[in-house]
Order: sequence, then structure tokens, then C-alpha cells
Amino acid sequence: MTLATPLAGLTILDLTTVVAGPIASLTLAQQGAHVIKVEPPGGDLVRRLGYIAKDGSSSTFQTLNRGKSLISLDLTDADAQAALQSLIGQADVVMHNYRPAAAQKLKLDAGTLRRSHPDLIVAEVTGFGPWDPLSDVRAYDPVIQAESGLAARPDKPEPELYPQYICDKVAGLYLCQAITSALVGRERDGQGRHVAVSMLEAALAFSWMDVHMPLTLKDPLQPGPNIAKVYRPWKASDGWFVVVMLSEKEFGAWCDVVGAPQLLDDPRCADMASRFMNWDFIRETCAPLAEDQPVDALLERLRAAGVPAGKVNTSDDILTHPQLKASGFLYEGEAEGPGPVRLPGAAARFDGQRPGQGATCSGQLGADTRMVLEKAGVENALITRICGD
Repeated sequence: MTLATPLAGLTILDLTTVVAGPIASLTLAQQGAHVIKVEPPGGDLVRRLGYIAKDGSSSTFQTLNRGKSLISLDLTDADAQAALQSLIGQADVVMHNYRPAAAQKLKLDAGTLRRSHPDLIVAEVTGFGPWDPLSDVRAYDPVIQAESGLAARPDKPEPELYPQYICDKVAGLYLCQAITSALVGRERDGQGRHVAVSMLEAALAFSWMDVHMPLTLKDPLQPGPNIAKVYRPWKASDGWFVVVMLSEKEFGAWCDVVGAPQLLDDPRCADMASRFMNWDFIRETCAPLAEDQPVDALLERLRAAGVPAGKVNTSDDILTHPQLKASGFLYEGEAEGPGPVRLPGAAARFDGQRPGQGATCSGQLGADTRMVLEKAGVENALITRICGD
């Protein structure tokens, strides 16, 4: 059965760069939307971020921009602006990550766009949002990790950044969900929407429950656990693993498997709240016992007893992970320019199928410019001037 992708027939004009916007449009492309990615003449910065392919494009660019039509326009040029207007007129969604002043200068702010196109969804992602004092301050993921409190690690003596673009990715996924929500709204009332996500607010919305746990209750009865202390990997004799034991049944099974039954009668371990507050004692008791046992044997017994547990895998281990092999999540393909690539599939499945599987990305800047502009009805002379041929 051929999968009818949920967003088939929708056109997304993506003017975003780096990670947050492109991960949103990638998700939309994987779900069937036609995404036209517009790059400046020098290309998206992520073309040079990550492992570099033989054609000069990067692993990051390949991951984020597969399944999209790639065009290049110099938006400071009048011809490019005219072509862009043709594309806007045929789009359902226009995405950008310009700060407010830059968006207004390019006439890509929501007010300008929706005066001409009232049914258009205008979606923007910025570092800090449109409010002063930081509306026009440049931001990348590490800056937002710092400003949002993610870098202040209670388990470490100094601040430390998470070694991934966590704020970019979270903001992009919030943006994607908001875009699909706006599209549903338009189906009902015919009206466009202005969708805006700031990376700072997205990071806080995402992390408030655990990272900023002390802020929720102004007058708590007792303090909560230090998550960074509780959720730490355990060392086995031949590797590392993670175990989570929240319920009484899970904690009891852990004590049995690791060999610490005496903890079940200790008042410091009487319930989940007590265990969290006395976690150092539990750790000191159980760590030497775990280190005497092989990781696979521990995992087998823990899982058989219903305790959530997992092995700490490296990147190389992912390629042979039995669950991922069974699900067919990873795929290989041939990208024009970079050559062979290996990529993850879409996280969401529809009716048992995973849309966008097998998609790759050309490494050539503006690879689809002429084709896209021709389909949009842009005059041939204009296309020739833009493409330089």
C-alpha cells in the first residue's frame, strides 16, 4: 500500500538557516510537504559544519536538508526579490529566522506578507523573540544554553554545555508543531497565522519541569531530587549502563539483581521521595556490586524483572543496535555530490510506514534553482540573470 503522506500538496518556502528552522522544515518534508529551501549566495552556514564530504558539503547539511528543493537567491538583488515574490504567492507557509529589523528590511515580516497574502502562514524562529532588550541580538545554540540556565550544571563545579544543538532542535520541533497547528486552523477558518518561536522560550518551556524544578512551587513541603545526581550511568565490569527505578517494584527488583536486599528494610529507602533524598547512600552501596557483574547479564535480569535499563552505546554501537535493525530506522543512500550517506528515518510513522525514507540531498548550492523558478512561472530572462547562465 502506498502511503498517503499527511502534508502532501502543501508548499513550504524555507528561508531559515543553521539548525532550528531547517529541522522544522525537514520534519514537514518527511511528512509530505514540498519544501523549497532558499540559501544565500554563500550557502547555509551548516554546509561547513560537521564532517565534510568530497564536494564540500557537510554531514550536518546532508542530515537537515534531504528531501527539499534547493535554490539560491541573493535577496538584496531586485531580480531575486521578484522571483521570491512569485514563490511566496504559491506557498502555504513562509519560514524565516531573520531578527525583526532584518525581516522588515527584506519585507519578510509577518505584517507585510499577510497584507498581500492573508491566508499565508508566516513562521519565524529567532533567538530571543521580538521584544527589547535582546530582539536584535544574534544567538546560536550555545548562547541559548547559557541564557536559559541549561549550562548551569548542578552536578558539576563549573558550567558545561550539552554537546549537541539541543536548544536549536527543541525550538525547531516546537515551530514545526505550531506550523501544523496553524495549517489546521486555516482549514477551519481560511485565515493565515503568524507563528513565532524564540529559542530562549522554547528551551525554558522544554526544561522547566526538571532543570528548573525549584521554581514551580513557591512554598514546597520538601525539596525535590537533584536529577543530575540521580540519573547517572552505572559502571559494570565490562561497560556502562543506565537504570531507572521509580516504583517500589522496580527498586525491589534492582536490589535483588544487584545484590543489595538489605536496602529494602532501610528507612532511608522506604519510598521514592526518601530514596531520591538519600541517593548518595544508595549509590555508595550499589556501585561496587554492579562493577563486579557483566553489563549484558545485568541488563537481561533487570529487564526480565520489568526494570527499565539500557546499555550506554557509542556511535559505532548504533549501527548494530538490534532494535534499530529490526525497525529499519537507519537507511543508506547515494547523495549527488557527497556520495554514499547513512541517515536516520523520520521519527513518526503513519499507518505503520515511515515517510521520507531514502531521501538524500544534493551538495550543490542552488541545485534546483532553475527548475523551481520555472515551475513557479518566473520569466526565463529573469531566471537566466539569477542563475548566471
